[in-house]
Amino acid sequence: MRNRLNHISFGLVTLFAVMLLAVGSCNKNPGTGPSEKWIYYSSSNSGLINNEITCLTKDAKGNIWIGTRYGFSKFDGKGFTNWQENSGLIYHDITAIAIDKSGNVWLGTPYGVSKFNGQHFTNFTTGNGLSSNNIYSIAVDDQNTIWIGTGKGVCAFDGQKWTYYEKSGGKSLVNNYVRSVMVDKLNHKWFGTEYGVSEFYNGVWTTYLSQKASANYIFVVFEDMQDNVWFGTMAGAFRYNGSGNQINLTTKDGLIYDQIASMAEDDNGAIWFGTQFGVSRYDGSSVKTYTTANGLAVNWTTAILKADNGDIWFGSVNKGLSVLQISQ
Repeated sequence: MRNRLNHISFGLVTLFAVMLLAVGSCNKNPGTGPSEKWIYYSSSNSGLINNEITCLTKDAKGNIWIGTRYGFSKFDGKGFTNWQENSGLIYHDITAIAIDKSGNVWLGTPYGVSKFNGQHFTNFTTGNGLSSNNIYSIAVDDQNTIWIGTGKGVCAFDGQKWTYYEKSGGKSLVNNYVRSVMVDKLNHKWFGTEYGVSEFYNGVWTTYLSQKASANYIFVVFEDMQDNVWFGTMAGAFRYNGSGNQINLTTKDGLIYDQIASMAEDDNGAIWFGTQFGVSRYDGSSVKTYTTANGLAVNWTTAILKADNGDIWFGSVNKGLSVLQISQ
């Protein structure tokens, strides 16, 4: 396990300097490998609320929660349950989704946040807590505080009080457009922004910047099982573990595209990268790519999630869900 207390003193200039450098009539596809089987869920074949997938998460019971451009769905292994604005949701376009320690579902939209307890919705806007209604990302920490990345910094809600973090010069959030929020196993908060990364722990901010401008635009921050932190950027994927063992992956290393929009890790420790042109899987030594030619319903992949049974779920821009059935 990397020592976070030691790496607090590193600037994200150092970090990125290296970078300079099934249901109904669901369709199935045997895939190209002998053990690769695919299943597809869409609004037309399975009851999924909409085919434009934006985000994926899972709860403690293993249910899959799917955010879309027109509401959200829960998949319980047998079928889909759907919710829309007429159910109480603040707005239909879901931009972020997270589950808190009590099982509440938090949903980000361009017009605020909805908290769903399984029966009822509680909605939040700038009128009752948020610093901005434009929500990009949501994460939950060890104390069940909800961290919300917006177009105007970060909001933290502990159930009673709101706390706000914005760029203010010096030791603070590096940029107010917070595209990704991740809380790691040591309860450090990581914020991927449109201009660099900020890490927040015990009241101390650490900023990470690259000398390569496009590498500072962060789409996603992800922690793997070995406690490495991965950054999906406009200039490829970067792995950081605080001990100098960095990895920078780009199309030169076999990635299908450099703009990494989503990440997940499978049970074998391989990292999956979602892009507009397909998905790449990195096993630590080589990269394998998946497209419509060998499994995906469409190349543009917006979200990736490993289910409890090991299956890998891929959300697409307009053709629903592709599931690689590792468990079969």
